[in-house]
Amino acid sequence: MKKYALLAATAALTAVSTGASAAYVSNVQSLAGNFAISGFADMTPLTYSVSLTDLVGSLSLTAAPSGDYTISVGPGSPGTTGVASATFFAGPAGTVSGTLTSNVPVFTGSLSASGLTPGVYDFAFGVPGVPAFSIGFGFTGSYDGATTMGVLGFLNGLLGTSFSDPTGAGTVAITGTITNNSVTMDIVETASGWDGAGVLLLAADIGAFAVPYLTSNPTATQAQVTAAYFSNSNLSRDIIDGEFAMRNIAVTAVPEPASLALLGLGLAGLGVMRRRKQAA
Repeated sequence: MKKYALLAATAALTAVSTGASAAYVSNVQSLAGNFAISGFADMTPLTYSVSLTDLVGSLSLTAAPSGDYTISVGPGSPGTTGVASATFFAGPAGTVSGTLTSNVPVFTGSLSASGLTPGVYDFAFGVPGVPAFSIGFGFTGSYDGATTMGVLGFLNGLLGTSFSDPTGAGTVAITGTITNNSVTMDIVETASGWDGAGVLLLAADIGAFAVPYLTSNPTATQAQVTAAYFSNSNLSRDIIDGEFAMRNIAVTAVPEPASLALLGLGLAGLGVMRRRKQAA
């Protein structure tokens, strides 16, 4: 009888988990500032830095437990539009902007983190009258899954690449500092089955460098452009920077059925342990 009760409890918990409460949602209510990404052109492009400065706005980040998820991006408030834009000071595509009126799938696969406690983290930047502060942080994570062809198409159009395989895996280690108006991060990646985010950034920067270079050297090959990029000492090389703004953007992580079942079993098991302790 106890066996059937345990199975029933597990099924009930799993069913509850499939509701709205099962989704882990991060929201950007409104956030704007400057960004700078550098350190990807030193022959180690999977080690680089990201700096967000002059931040104004607020966001809520939700850290989910390790598991298999489907990730989507959409508007934070139903029935309204999410807006995001980035203007590159010397970037690959000038100004990039877009709107979201419904959830757009971007990734399906396993995600895990170490050194980051699952929960909701709220941030408010550029609040008048708030004393200056500085908080250090660090964590590592891993992923193994597939993005969508829509995301690949966006990247190919933005970077001039020709990615066709949506699968990939890797790890990321992030250390950084949060202040009342900035976030700085040092990032170290590994990648398997794809090149990694740092290599994409390097490709974007080479593409931006190529535009003025080919104006002066119209017959240069891609190999010559790349060689000139790495030998050039111009300060605009090895940095992608500009301004960004986001409003009403949500990132939703929905656990896959296998993760939901494990969650249900774990909760049911905790209930059994509690009853045994009370009986004792």
